[in-house]
Amino acid sequence: MPENCELFTLPRAAAQLSISKRTLERLIAGGVFPPPLKIGRSSRVLRTDITSYLDQLCRQRGDQRGAS
Repeated sequence: MPENCELFTLPRAAAQLSISKRTLERLIAGGVFPPPLKIGRSSRVLRTDITSYLDQLCRQRGDQRGAS
């Protein structure tokens, strides 16, 4: 499976973002974070959605991702 198609559960995606699962759910409900993929009754988040969200936060702050 290509790296950009890697799927994360909501708790794992939240951990990648260093936020709680509930905060991630609020971001999704508010349209700030892309909606997860539904596979049956399970919700999964694409790795690319996590990366894009972090890039967007860095741009808003005026930073480049990876710079220290």
